[in-house]
Amino acid sequence: MILPLKNKVAFITGASRGIGQACAIVLARAGAHCIISARTQGGLIQTDDQIKSQGGTATLLPMDLGGYEAEHIDLIGPSIASQFNRLDIFIHAAFQYTPLTPVSQITDAAWDKNIQANLSSCRRLIRTLSPLLCATNNAQAIFLQTIASTQAFCAPIAIIQAAVSAILQCWQQEVAHLSNVTIQHVLPSPTNTLLRQSFFPAESKQNLNTPEQTAQEILNSFRL
Repeated sequence: MILPLKNKVAFITGASRGIGQACAIVLARAGAHCIISARTQGGLIQTDDQIKSQGGTATLLPMDLGGYEAEHIDLIGPSIASQFNRLDIFIHAAFQYTPLTPVSQITDAAWDKNIQANLSSCRRLIRTLSPLLCATNNAQAIFLQTIASTQAFCAPIAIIQAAVSAILQCWQQEVAHLSNVTIQHVLPSPTNTLLRQSFFPAESKQNLNTPEQTAQEILNSFRL
């Protein structure tokens, strides 16, 4: 069996379901050792079971990126470095749902949770993982977008995406002379996930990708 990602190490957030889970399974099937993270330990165990059933290996890292454990994000990079001494692939698929709300009705609590869970955590992840990604030849950092365009009632999500896009552009320019790490902000094909159903409850699922199809598309886009 040809394993194109043999001896590679991947870290995937949001790996308990949806696209994140599918990415972990596809990467492990291709030979990568996957470090999988999510808020739900039960979901991670299910992902791990599927990876093992296909002959792959994984390390579980339960963590709430928007909760009290946020400060522990800073320890992820050093921990991966001490155990594996490399990080070839990082896929940030985690996104904590923010209810669709008119701009005039966004509460302070919802705003603060959105910023902490979906933006501040992104900054912390970049800070802790950048040294390791930059030290690994041909590393990939992929951050998944949630919606295709700015729409009514989607201001919190649109703001996060714009901010993350700006952060990634700056980061790519800052490390360009230091390494060949590839940094991408990717809008996946429309995919049948619970998160998408939350945003588009009346949408027909007939023409949507399965999470596995989208995960394979993401893998095919790697520049390894």
